[in-house]
Amino acid sequence: MSLVLPREEEVENIFSRILSSDRSCERLVETFYNHLCDDERYIDPDPRHFAEVILNAYKNGDVSALLLEICGRSMFDLLKEAYLIPRRFHGKSGINPVLLTDPEGNLLEDKKSLATKHEFKKFREIYDSHTSVPRSNLYLADGYTLVRYYTTGMDICEKKEDRERGILVLYALPDTKKLNLTEAQAYDVIWSTFHEIQKEAFSAIVYYGQETGTGNDKSFDELGVLLPIHQFESKMREHIGVIDGLVLACRENMLKKAGADSFDL
Repeated sequence: MSLVLPREEEVENIFSRILSSDRSCERLVETFYNHLCDDERYIDPDPRHFAEVILNAYKNGDVSALLLEICGRSMFDLLKEAYLIPRRFHGKSGINPVLLTDPEGNLLEDKKSLATKHEFKKFREIYDSHTSVPRSNLYLADGYTLVRYYTTGMDICEKKEDRERGILVLYALPDTKKLNLTEAQAYDVIWSTFHEIQKEAFSAIVYYGQETGTGNDKSFDELGVLLPIHQFESKMREHIGVIDGLVLACRENMLKKAGADSFDL
């Protein structure tokens, strides 16, 4: 019997990081039990379907399938929601986050009706006053929580929830796939930087994508940090300045491993 969800590789490496931090463990348990409280708890209306999912998860040792049924989140979903690993970046034309502006800071034609005057004015203030570090740019963007759920049978669909509109700082990083790293291993490489960003701006949303960018006949990874406008409006510049420094230091460490010719500045 096949797994319901694709196997989430090397989660053990990530958990070794989590287990070394009491605060990380607290975040995970809070997130998990929040989904089991009376206000958030999901109850499958079909008892037969519930039994089928439980049996299938048991036979496969498929913890993510079990978690998805009892709390509406897979293992990686819980880690992302607890701010313990980045969310997956889907590229500049992807479903999450959704970019509302182009690289020159102008609203995209099909997104002009979505942004308020205040939001776009705030974005342009930051865009025009901030000197971006090499291989980075600012965008107005909408970030989402992507939630998977069971439909009929064992089928799984995905939907967007909890939109956050903010300024996305997008950075190019060396290509970790060329270092033969999986997505989970790439998360391990940027773990310290990711958590330093969280310390600087706790509710910032961090995204990571392997080979989501291309340029000069080379592919590269991308790390994005979304700062929700309604939370960071008064100190947006200060936060972006600190985050620039953190990501540049991470990039430098990655270049030492990947080699200077792996990435064009």
